[in-house]
Amino acid sequence: MPSRARILVLDGHSAAALAVTRSAGLAGNWVAVGANKGLFAAANLSRYCQATVDYPSSTVEIEAFVDSIVEFARAHSIDLIVPVTDWTLQPISQQRKRFAGLCHLAVPSQAALDIVSDKSSTIKLAESVGIDVPKTFLVESPRDLERCGDCKFPVVVKDRFSVRWAKGKAVFGSVAYAYSAAELEKIVNERLRVAGDVLIQEFVSGVGIGLSFFIAGGQTLLPFQWERIREVDPRGSGSSARKSVPLDAAQASLSAKLISEMGFEGVAMAEYKRTKDGRFIFMEVNGRPWGSIGLAIASGIDYPRYLIEWHLEGKLPPASVPYREKVVCRRVVSELTHLSALRAGAPANWPIPYPTFWSSLVKMALPWRPGMCYDDLWLSDPRPGIAGIRNWFRSRMK
Repeated sequence: MPSRARILVLDGHSAAALAVTRSAGLAGNWVAVGANKGLFAAANLSRYCQATVDYPSSTVEIEAFVDSIVEFARAHSIDLIVPVTDWTLQPISQQRKRFAGLCHLAVPSQAALDIVSDKSSTIKLAESVGIDVPKTFLVESPRDLERCGDCKFPVVVKDRFSVRWAKGKAVFGSVAYAYSAAELEKIVNERLRVAGDVLIQEFVSGVGIGLSFFIAGGQTLLPFQWERIREVDPRGSGSSARKSVPLDAAQASLSAKLISEMGFEGVAMAEYKRTKDGRFIFMEVNGRPWGSIGLAIASGIDYPRYLIEWHLEGKLPPASVPYREKVVCRRVVSELTHLSALRAGAPANWPIPYPTFWSSLVKMALPWRPGMCYDDLWLSDPRPGIAGIRNWFRSRMK
């Protein structure tokens, strides 16, 4: 690896991009950040960002997007490109031949990416290796709804892919809840029209759990586990606050087997719901840097740094690192969004206890204690966090 590698991080609007940018910069690399034109990108404002590129939307103008990345990589002698979301990961992967001889890509094989991106395939694979999964139906036509006749409401209706492309444009995935057969039919028919197929899944109540790994050369390394404290959307979403917890060895072994079976290499996170009786129910796999990756870094496992070293040097990280437990990591703008969602109250017919605005506000009121850190607000790199908060309020006022 060059003594000072040149790294291009894409998706600068995302929390993961900011974490990767800071990690790469702290390791002494030259870092550039890319983002969709016109989109607020906090990572662009980091002290570790040396250059920026505003590219055409990767979900609308795919060819123009890839053209701009190739041009920037060539002009700035980029050594490694790190896509952070599915928005850019898929287009870069599908046109990876254009980067051959130009720079490295932090992208898994297309075959592995096809599996990890397909929620239906990952659920079947998880079940085959002995992981508990929610009852799930793949619906490809209205007739398939007949198989869901014994579903217990509410049910979750989610797209098979978080994003897919049709006729050169992105079709973004969605998640909705149906509380009756009539509502289910309406939601499913709309998603079939837009996306072509959809998943119907039993509702699972529990604590969100993440198990992450570094996978390379047939080895599953650096296991790390965390649990959600609060979610951005109280009905279920990414976390606004989470903490590192001791590793559950049995579930980690199953998760490692699942990701290895995909033929995946790189960093990945398997997501679960842990029920009241202690069962881990599989949700999905993120085959890219995930939004809460900053917690792993703060706890002692710097996944982005290891990923860069592996791609540019072929150097594998340690098999494991004794990470710090009970580290709490928060993201201010996500915490604000959580509170904003609570002001509307629980959705009608919501089947489980729903947090209240005031109880959550009390829990969130303590800004800091030993072991607490923030994804966005850093004293040593304050601009991204401050600008993000300002942008949050500005967007709500509009």
